[in-house]
Amino acid sequence: MMTTSYISSLSLWNLPRSASGRLQAEIANATKEIADGRYADVGLALGGQVGRSLSLRQSAAEIAALKDGNGLTASRINASQANLQQMQKAADARLATLTGLPADQRVAAMAASADDTLATLTGLLNATSNGQSLFSGTNTGASPIRDGAAAAAKTNAVAAFQSAFGFPPSDARTADLTAAQIQGFLEGTVAAQFADPNWGTTWSQASSTAITSRISLTETVTTSVGANETAFRQLAEAALVSSLGMTGLSAEAQAVVSNRAMSLLSKGSAGLVSLQADLGRAQARITDANARLDAQSALVTKEIAGLEAVDPAEAKTRLNAATTQLQMSYSLTAQLQGLSLLKYIS
Repeated sequence: MMTTSYISSLSLWNLPRSASGRLQAEIANATKEIADGRYADVGLALGGQVGRSLSLRQSAAEIAALKDGNGLTASRINASQANLQQMQKAADARLATLTGLPADQRVAAMAASADDTLATLTGLLNATSNGQSLFSGTNTGASPIRDGAAAAAKTNAVAAFQSAFGFPPSDARTADLTAAQIQGFLEGTVAAQFADPNWGTTWSQASSTAITSRISLTETVTTSVGANETAFRQLAEAALVSSLGMTGLSAEAQAVVSNRAMSLLSKGSAGLVSLQADLGRAQARITDANARLDAQSALVTKEIAGLEAVDPAEAKTRLNAATTQLQMSYSLTAQLQGLSLLKYIS
């Protein structure tokens, strides 16, 4: 007995339509792989090795984050170095000027420029980089030198002078003060304003804890200088001593004042050189760390490529094959849509 079977036109029509979705997905995946150079679905392609791929990518992201952080750190250190150099040049120039003057003219010259010197020092110490104070230590959100600190310190020093001798520094009676009395006042009462706790009360709101930055996978380094360093206190004290004037003192007493200020300037300048050297060593370590990070990044990138990279020629072949099949599917669908019994009914 003969059995006849048939295939409906509806089945033929739906078959290429159902395949088109799969072919479109294959085309999208192949196109993505050609553009990105890696599997479109890494998890599906790697199977059990996908955990290693994720671990490598996490390492790559960590290295990139460290490099970015090192860039910001280097920028902050560069700005700090520039300000330290300005302070040192100003201190050296001031010291050279005073050294070149006759002894009896130094106190007057010091008083004339003291306020500007304090303003410049305060401005440089309160500088910021990327919105963070350079010399505040870990307290980066606050200006290291308080507003009005210089004026308050001068007021306190004048009041202390009045209390010690019974008249202000500008009084003509200062001519009767001995060199020993002035030396005791400067090295005792005035110097105490720049020692703890008075320094923190009147001048500084910086943290004494320096910033420590992680510059590689295994290395950290100190990357800041704080306003509480001795060099800054010495420069501020030199400016305050200068600001008191005391031009009515005897020649011997004036020599004590000028020598005190010049000694503080010299020590402060030397201290700034030391601070610059410390930051210079940090800069060198960051440069070395970046070189190591670049080498590590290259190695990790190579391993990731070994796991995830696709053969562009093979992906192109798959793309072409899927595109051809999709076009054939569209063509067949169009032909099936043209079939009609009406064409064969006479």
